[in-house]
This record gives sequence, structure tokens and C-alpha cells, in this order.
Amino acid sequence: MEVRLLGAVEARAAGQPLALGPPKQRAVFAALAVDAGRPVRVETLVDRVWEDPPPAEARNALYAHIMRIRRLLDRAAELDGSAARLDRRPAGYLLELDSDRVDLHRFQRLVDQARDGRYDDRQRVTLLRQALDLWRGDPVADLSGGWFARLRDGLQQHRLAAVVAWARAELRLGNHDAVLGRLSDLVVDHPLVEPLVAVSMQALHAAGRGAEALAHYAVTRARLAEELGTDPGPELRNLHRAILRGEPVLVGRDIARPVPRQLPSRRRSPAGRASWPPSIRCGTPPRW
Repeated sequence: MEVRLLGAVEARAAGQPLALGPPKQRAVFAALAVDAGRPVRVETLVDRVWEDPPPAEARNALYAHIMRIRRLLDRAAELDGSAARLDRRPAGYLLELDSDRVDLHRFQRLVDQARDGRYDDRQRVTLLRQALDLWRGDPVADLSGGWFARLRDGLQQHRLAAVVAWARAELRLGNHDAVLGRLSDLVVDHPLVEPLVAVSMQALHAAGRGAEALAHYAVTRARLAEELGTDPGPELRNLHRAILRGEPVLVGRDIARPVPRQLPSRRRSPAGRASWPPSIRCGTPPRW
């Protein structure tokens, strides 16, 4: 059984799509899959799926959705022998499913591997390509509600961080064309993410398109001033200065920093885990 959250929510068994049901049932399924292998309290599920305050019938509706999801897992077992189960534990409902069968968790595992200092740039590029290729669009794109919106935003930040790390590794290997190909649309969608602008400028400069790199800086500087009332940060300023002076443009090593594994919640969990991931100003991805 495969569960896909990095796009519209999907589940497949033996190559066949499984019918996840109406929106609220899909939301319950996704809220469980986000924490596959860990129990989720009933209160937390209600909080994730229904807006605050939840309707009086939310718990009864949740139990009905749980029953139908169990049938869905039985169907998956018939198709491919899947061992996925949904159990009730004292701590909450537990979706028993290998986390690597959920694309979101597979993405995180690959990114964590790429951060390992034992890997060289070629290995890092391979791992990050595999991680980024799991994305099919906005995460949980077909689900509404505040919790899913925060989940979407947080995961997009980590996607951008992975893209920047991948681009830096590719540039150190001399693969500027690959970087320009993947970044073209992302830079348009996230024009104020300065690390993304920086690797785009570096790729343009490496491709012999220094004038375009300088023009990109000028546009970014104007947008930062107009929309946020700020100037570019030191990384972009230093890069701009180096290109203007014809100095070598160096692609720095990434800073390894673990990504918190907890996913967002409007309330702290009983174990005291803080909400994840934190909001990041201007959409800037966390540094590696």
C-alpha cells in the first residue's frame, strides 16, 4: 500500500487507486497518515479535521470515518497483502503502516540522508532528486481547513530548503543547466526567497549569463523594497558584488541541521511537543 500526501491525497494498493471517500473521510485518513506509526489522540484528530469549535457531532462522525477507513485497509490487504491496520490504543488511533510507504515520510528520510556529512555531492544530488521527485503539487492539495493549510505551508518551506541544497550540490558539480531547468518556475512562484534567488543567480553566472543574473538581483531588490520595505540580505549583496567585479562566485557548503519531525498542531500534544514547522519570514526556507 502506498499513501501520497505530497499533492492530492491518494492511496494505492497493487497499483490500483483506493476510494478514500468524501472530503472529511479523506481528511481523517490524511491526518492519520501524517503520523503513521504513532498514535493520534481523538481530540487531536477532531482538531485537525474540523474547524474550531468543532460541531457537536464531530466525534460520532470521526468514529464512522474510522470504521470506513478500516474497511479500506482490509481492501488494500486483499489486493496486495498489505499489513496496514488502524488500531485503537490508550494514546489514540494508530495507523500501523511502514512510514516509508507514505511519500511525506519518505521525503523526510531522503532529505535527512542527504544531510549526512559522509555523503559526497554526487550522492547528495541523487538523494535530493529522489526526494524532490516525490512531489506532485501542493501537499494535501484537496483538503481544506486551518491545520492542513499550516501543514502545506510548513512542508513547502522544507521543499524549498531541499531544492536550495540540491541546487548548491549540482552547482558544485558544474551542472548549472539542471539547476536552471528546475528553478525556473520555482523562482517565479517564490520571488522573495533569497536563497532560491541566490542559487538562480549563481546558475545564470555559471552559464555565462551574468547580465541576467544582475537583472534578477535588481528585480528582487526592487520587490523586497516595495513589498517588505527591506534590502537584500548579505548573501545576495555579496553575490551581486562579486558578479559586478568579475570575481569568482563560490557555492558554499550547506549547514547540516536536523528538521524537527513533529508536524503542525494548533495545540501542544500531551507529550509537550511544539508545533512544527515554525513559520519562516518571507517564505525563506530553513538553512542547512
